[in-house]
This record gives sequence, C-alpha cells and structure tokens, in this order.
Amino acid sequence: MELIYKVIVLMFLSEVILCEKVFKSVPVTVKTYENDTVLLPCYVDVTETKHRVRWFKNETLLGDSKDPNYLLPLHTRMHANFSLQIDHLTSSDTADYTCEVIREEPWGPIRQTHSIEVQYAPTVRSVPDEGVLEVKKGEYVDIGCETTGTPPPIVNWRKNGESMALLEHRSRIRFRAEHRLLAGVYECIVNNGVGDPVKAAITVIIQDAPVVSTDRSFVHTAIGLRAVLAANLEFSIPPARTTWYRDGKLVRTDDRVIVMVQDKVHQLIFRTVRKTDFGNYTFRAENKLGMADVSFKLTGVPNVASFKVDPNLNKATSTSFTLIWEVDSYSTIIEYHLWLRPYYGRLSTVEPDAFTTKPPANLWSSIVVPGDSNDGPIHSAVYTVRGLTPSTVYEAVVTSRNRCGWSKQSPVLHFATEPGVGRTLPSTSDYTDITQLLEEEPVQAHNITQARVFERYNDLSSAGAREKSSISVTIIVFVIMCYLLS
Repeated sequence: MELIYKVIVLMFLSEVILCEKVFKSVPVTVKTYENDTVLLPCYVDVTETKHRVRWFKNETLLGDSKDPNYLLPLHTRMHANFSLQIDHLTSSDTADYTCEVIREEPWGPIRQTHSIEVQYAPTVRSVPDEGVLEVKKGEYVDIGCETTGTPPPIVNWRKNGESMALLEHRSRIRFRAEHRLLAGVYECIVNNGVGDPVKAAITVIIQDAPVVSTDRSFVHTAIGLRAVLAANLEFSIPPARTTWYRDGKLVRTDDRVIVMVQDKVHQLIFRTVRKTDFGNYTFRAENKLGMADVSFKLTGVPNVASFKVDPNLNKATSTSFTLIWEVDSYSTIIEYHLWLRPYYGRLSTVEPDAFTTKPPANLWSSIVVPGDSNDGPIHSAVYTVRGLTPSTVYEAVVTSRNRCGWSKQSPVLHFATEPGVGRTLPSTSDYTDITQLLEEEPVQAHNITQARVFERYNDLSSAGAREKSSISVTIIVFVIMCYLLS
C-alpha cells in the first residue's frame, strides 16, 4: 500500500514537472469589457515531438490543431503558436478556456486553463413584470428586481424617493400589507461599477376602506349667504361611492344645492342659504372593504371665539386683568358669557394665607358681557375682570350668542394677576412662567353640558334677568374682598 502511494506521488510530481517543461505560458484571468479582443496563450516547447492542441470553452470543444475541418466560432481563431484569440467579446464569452496538449505515447495529455470575465453594465427587470402589484390589506407583498451584470451588481431600494434602511442588499422584498401607508412606489437601483446605474419601479397598491376628513366641521353662515361643506376623501381603493346625508336622509340637490368634486375634495354647496338648511350633515364614502363618515353642522350661531394675547393690551394689576377676544358672526352678538376660575397659586380655603397648587374642582364663575350692535362678520370685545386675587393664575373661556343661539366654548386662556403686598407665588419651578397662555382645546365650564349653559342663559335674556345676574356677580366679588381683608 505504501509503495502504491509513493508511485502515485511520483507520477503526479513528474506530470507537474513535465507540464512546466512543456508550457511556456502561465494561467491567466482576464477581466475586460464587451467588444474588446483577448489573446489566451498556449505556448509549448516546440523542441519536443510534434504536438496536438485542442481548446475548450468550459466543457465544449472550440478547435483542434490536427483537424482543419473543425471550424472555430466566427469571432475566434487559433494562431500558429496555439494561442487563442477572441474578438468582439460579448457577455456570453465569460467562461473558463482550457488549452489541452496531446502528446505521443507513452505521454498523456496536459492542460492549462485561463479565465475570461467580460464586465458589462447591469440590466434589471421588475417583478412583477408589469411594475404594478395590488393586494388587499393584510395580504403579503412580494416584489423584486431580477438583475444581470458582471461583476454581480449591488441592489439598493427606495420608497417614494426616500432610501430604505435595509440590513442587506437584496433583490427581493416581502412584507405584510398591514397599513395603507405601506403602499407607494418602490424602486430598486442596480449598480456594479460598469456604466451607469439602472433602476426599475414597482407600484404597490393596498386596497383598504375609505378615509375621510374635513378642515372645518362647524360651518357658520347666515340666511341669504353662500355656504360650503367640504370633505376630503383622502384614500379609497377600490374607489368609493360617496353620498351626502342630512339627519340620516339623502340630501336632495337642485339648482340651489349642488354637489361638486374636485380632485379629492367633495363639496356640498348652498348657493343661497335658507333657514331650513340649518342642521347636521354627513358625508359618507363606502367601498367593498368598509365605510367612513365625517359630520358637519351648518348653523347661524357664532363661530368659536378667540382670545387675543398681547402684553400691550392685556393689562394686569394685582386684582384685575383685561381680556380681549374676537368672534365671527354674520348676525349681531347679543351677549357673551365669560367663565373664570383660579388655576393654581390661589389661596387655600383650608389654611388662611396659604397657597395651593392642586387643580381646581368645580369653581367656575360666570360673567355676562353685553354684545355690540355691529353686524359683523368680525366682532371684538374688551372686558376688564376685577376683584381677582393677587399672584394667582386664572383660566378663562368665553361663549357668544346671536339670534341663532350660543356658540361652542372658546379654547382656554391662562393669565396671571400681579403680586400683592405680602403674598408671592409658591417657589415651584413648574409655575415660574405665569404669562397669559392660550390652549388649543376648550374645557367644559361648570362640568355641565353646553346645552344646559345655553338653556340657562337663554332664560336670562330679559333685562330683569340680566340685572339679577349682575347683582349676583357683585355679591360674589364683595364676599371675596371681605375674606381677603379679614
């Protein structure tokens, strides 16, 4: 056994030595480009006996020096020194090329292999071929880009023009369509350093129920004016069927009440508003996957009032503060209701001369402020609240009434009185800034429904009732002053 092993080793070494002795060339790897010409060497020692040389492309025979009838490919030829020349290279010429020297007995054939790598710009094909994939919400999205090119190209992805932070370069993406926002245009950018990058786009469409919204659900108008209810159909795939309702019944359209659609905006237009048009409306969009509604109120009551924050106008003392607000109303404002309560830093009702920072419970007080004779549409009001506590932060809301009724409450305004003698704000870092601050969301004054607020003050619309309300406010202020002086 050992003898056989030694014989095999000797034969291998002798073959290597004889191979080196016969071949004057060395194996090479050629990296080149399309339309170039390559010369592959197969230089042998011509001092030895006659040789027969054959060239192979991978496993396919290209030519034989002893067989002149064996024709080489059109752009390939063998020289007298047995080297192989390939002209006008194409991507299909990328392969291993083997030069085989066949010797007379007792010597066997020897081989030398070269490689050609024809580098060419990448190509790309989208998957699916149409470049569009439509799925239902919850189904899987499977998209990709099939590429060619030498060297192998690198694939990067973008969605709607923004780079996607993938962990690896991949030619295929698969995910579940859990949300309509996953839809969009997915682009694969393919580059291998040869020529310019190429790209392919796949548009992913995710079917889902409609999504509707509005910029203004409370629409203030007046009899004889033009009014528009506008709904935004933000999304619907497949397309939605849209309808307008009033109190659950289809809106009847005619020359005066019309429906218009422009892009994604659906409008219900009243060319001339009548009293009978006031009410609640609903825009509905529906497809086979679901339904969405948005509600409107067409009304003649005033719009929500807006407090004006201006240090030059909002004058403050230790016991008073001047408030300014504006409201839109096509009708004359009959009256305002101003609601106030301490917010923090107020005197404690448990310990005299002590401050508390606990939120107030239900300490709203109301003041009736007369309206104006202005027909609008913009009404302004200035009111100085007196009898306030020094060094205290208050919050205020206001409602407005015209002949059509009461408006909704305004956003909350926070304001502070000046420090009084012997009293300062608590040393809490959270309350160092006590300048007036306007919040976006209104609160419900008195913790009762707005309907009750309207009902209560509608009953007080007479002059006698208004006088009683003013007397009540005076009594409350007088009691507070007595408490502070005690």
